[in-house]
Amino acid sequence: MTSRPFPIRFLVLLASMASALASATATWAVPPSLPFKEPWPGNSVQGWNGGSTASNPGLGGVEGDGFLLITQATSGKMGLKNQDDVYLGDWKAANITRVRFSLNDVNAADPLEIHFSIGTFQNFWQYNPGFIPPFHSWGAFTVDLTDETKFTQIIGTSPLSFDEALRNVAVIHFRHDMPPFFQSPDNVSGDVGVDDLILDNPSTPTLETTWGRIKQLYR
Repeated sequence: MTSRPFPIRFLVLLASMASALASATATWAVPPSLPFKEPWPGNSVQGWNGGSTASNPGLGGVEGDGFLLITQATSGKMGLKNQDDVYLGDWKAANITRVRFSLNDVNAADPLEIHFSIGTFQNFWQYNPGFIPPFHSWGAFTVDLTDETKFTQIIGTSPLSFDEALRNVAVIHFRHDMPPFFQSPDNVSGDVGVDDLILDNPSTPTLETTWGRIKQLYR
């Protein structure tokens, strides 16, 4: 007995439903609660992956407990992304207005300009200011999510907006890139460390002030 093939229109309907489900996933996800901090302890890479190699030496970093190491061994598109549930959802509703992190040009000195990007695979925006990691030391950097003029849409076109990207975050990304900014970044080889990724809002207590208050209570 031979089975009958599905009608083409039924397959098209299934594909449309799958596409709609995928695009809605970030909206349904619970966004990060503030304050949020990813310190990459031990040897964990916490779900970061992409075209470059993700690793963690398990020591070093801002607090000496390990960090995310992005390695591009040969000249290519250097970058890593994260699509874990902890980052997905409506960042506007969660009142996340900035992203803070530390960078380190580890190993050999490299001509790096690191950028942060956010959004969905259909509507993706890169922060225009590039961050130059200090050589063999940690430098702190901040991404201002409240100023759309500092972002370039590298995937997607109008009417997809930056506001929609923040309300439906599906992926965040670090990569090396030089202006002008397009979907495809410039090639480079090298290593960069990322540590203490913090999502917060200046108007709410930060991790540092919250921990300080806790210590005051138990003195």
